[in-house]
Amino acid sequence: MKKRNKLKSIQSTLFVTYFYILITVLIILMSFFIFSEARKIRGNAFLLLTQNTNTISSYIENEVKTLDTVAQNIAYSNLIKERFANYISISEDSPIQNKNTANSNNQNTKTLIDMLSAILGPSQPVVQIYLYSLDRGVFGVGLDTSTSTRAAKESAWYQSFISSPHYKLLSCNKDGRLEGFYSYGATFISLYIMYYNVYNIPQGIIEVKNPISSMNRKIKDIATTYNESIYIFDPNGNPLYPDFSDTKDNKYFASIQERASLDTSNDVVTYKFDKDTNLFYKTSASTGFTVAIAVENSSLFRPVYEYIRVNIILLLIIAVAMLLLSYIAARIIATPISKLYKQAQSFSINPSKANNYIFTDIDTHIIEFNTLYSALVAMQQKAQQFMEREITLQSQEMQSRMLALQSQMNPHFLYNSLATIQSMADEHMYEEIHLMCQNISSILRYISSGKELLVPLKLETELTLKYLNCMKTRFDDDLIYYIEIPDEMMGVKIPKLCLQLIVENSIKFTTKATKPPWKVWIAGTITDTHWELAISDNGPGFSQAQIDALNEKILEVNKTGLMPNLEINGMGLLNIYIRFKLLYKGSHIFRIGNLEQSGALLTIGGKIDG
Repeated sequence: MKKRNKLKSIQSTLFVTYFYILITVLIILMSFFIFSEARKIRGNAFLLLTQNTNTISSYIENEVKTLDTVAQNIAYSNLIKERFANYISISEDSPIQNKNTANSNNQNTKTLIDMLSAILGPSQPVVQIYLYSLDRGVFGVGLDTSTSTRAAKESAWYQSFISSPHYKLLSCNKDGRLEGFYSYGATFISLYIMYYNVYNIPQGIIEVKNPISSMNRKIKDIATTYNESIYIFDPNGNPLYPDFSDTKDNKYFASIQERASLDTSNDVVTYKFDKDTNLFYKTSASTGFTVAIAVENSSLFRPVYEYIRVNIILLLIIAVAMLLLSYIAARIIATPISKLYKQAQSFSINPSKANNYIFTDIDTHIIEFNTLYSALVAMQQKAQQFMEREITLQSQEMQSRMLALQSQMNPHFLYNSLATIQSMADEHMYEEIHLMCQNISSILRYISSGKELLVPLKLETELTLKYLNCMKTRFDDDLIYYIEIPDEMMGVKIPKLCLQLIVENSIKFTTKATKPPWKVWIAGTITDTHWELAISDNGPGFSQAQIDALNEKILEVNKTGLMPNLEINGMGLLNIYIRFKLLYKGSHIFRIGNLEQSGALLTIGGKIDG
């Protein structure tokens, strides 16, 4: 069986409908807004990291450009090259020199120092300049103003320099000659270039240096909004930042090198290094240095998650507001409908309340609902009038039916009584006939005493006792009867002439089919909710065919509501059932059956009104 859906009120239906519509529209709009803004925030984050990558790369390029500018100024200065050549030639001569020669050499050295110092200037774009002879001699100005007879070929960087394109080498390393000038040690960016004489013959090598600490300070000034990690690699993959000696992050450089073979763009490249890390990198075409920024997804998208969280909270607040608005809107619309509903619900077609119903006048403040309410009231008034008329007609019809049934009881009793007297006369029982006529007279007086449909059980019991006395007169000690009815049950009202008829039928069928003594029991019980009266005998009882036939007629009466034609010889128990059904309005008890050993058992009763 399909489960019936629970009915809902119009206010709850409107409330749920409005809320679903509003919240659906809100979720769609908020989802679109959150999605677009989240993309914008993500785009801004990627743009900022891209700009930081470009900025750091430009720091390195500017640093190298500064080194290159200083080196080119030296390379194109014929005076410096001439003075350095004189210095080398003097150092190659015999150390035995006269006083004038020594003064000239000192003057040449002083002039070379002054010229290189002038290039450094007050701003000191570089901290150190070294001039190398290809075969012998080094001249330094800056932090380390010194000379040496060591040849360039003896330096660790020389082979890399010789194999570099255009004899131009950029490297990062520590320099023991300058460690004394930095308490914490220092790493330097060094630029090596070849310089030539007027005949374009290699004459020597220029080295200009700057510590990377100044560049590191600039990098540290860049705000790390997303807790990103910044790395700088030289062309050989050696990490320069954040720690020159730390090689654990070479995995990034190896990944970048592999990626660079697929993407040769000079712009910033972005890709997922792994499932948790995004990598931004740029390799400078002019310097070969690579700047990489690694950022965790959790940090990169934290502003997005925060933005979404704030908007979800805002969405919940707006949802609560919409919930309230939906309730108010539903209440405004449902209130007049609820008034109509209450008016319709309170109207009851109940005979006991039909004359007490009051039609109230309400104003819904809505023209359509006021018109509908007026039509409803008019319809209810007409329905009440029709109901009252129908109740009157039904009452009159039931009265007519009961009187017709009861009128059938009178000739039935007379017929049976006259037959009994005839039998007694045949047996010359004149005194008994006299006594029986007195009882019959009392019985007939009771039958014709009025048109009551229901009488107290006490009167029915007295009538039945007179009838039993008549039968006792006829059958003497062969008839035995027992009446056990509680006193508190005597006020119960039952259909008139029903108990006497049941006892009469019981005696009739018992005396025909069994030997004396013939016994009849009348037992009553009463509770807070119902009463019962059981009439039984020691006769043959009901056959199954009789029980089925009576039940079939009872079902027909219950189904159609029509009463069969009841003739004098055919009324009996069905007559009693119909009278109970009509007078008790369905709240009756009627059971037919047999005792366990022998004898019929008929139980009648009804509910007690609270």
